[in-house]
Amino acid sequence: RRRDFLHKLSTRLVRENQTVVIEDLTVRNLLKNGKLARAVSDASWTELRSMLEYKCAWYGRELVVIDRFFPSSKLCGACGTVAAKLPLNVRE
Repeated sequence: RRRDFLHKLSTRLVRENQTVVIEDLTVRNLLKNGKLARAVSDASWTELRSMLEYKCAWYGRELVVIDRFFPSSKLCGACGTVAAKLPLNVRE
């Protein structure tokens, strides 16, 4: 069921978008967190990424992988300013 869902999701994402942007996460480090480990492993992020990679190449789409240290949650979408400190409750 999970693999079927990932195939349908990745196909829909690639067909509907010219560019797909994902964040490069270290899933291995996320699994060390005891509270999140089960949810992270159930998500199959590594498998989704591999499906996106080959389907983007297959359909002629662009896959952009953002570095894990890029401050995307601290970046203002309007002006591009990066905030030095930004509490988690304020981020979107």
